[in-house]
Amino acid sequence: MSGLQLRCIMCGKTQEVLSDHPNFKKLSDPEKPAAYVCDICNYKIRHESEEARKPTRPTSN
Repeated sequence: MSGLQLRCIMCGKTQEVLSDHPNFKKLSDPEKPAAYVCDICNYKIRHESEEARKPTRPTSN
């Protein structure tokens, strides 16, 4: 399998993406450069957005 060396735009970690990746075709297109986010940063972004959507708890005085 062939792959691409891509750098995450969040953390800068270099990772090899193989041809079986769901977005491989979009990532390998030289005319339209795509942004790549690694799995760890993707989960971090998802967690932060879910926490931000939670309602705030009332505080007792």
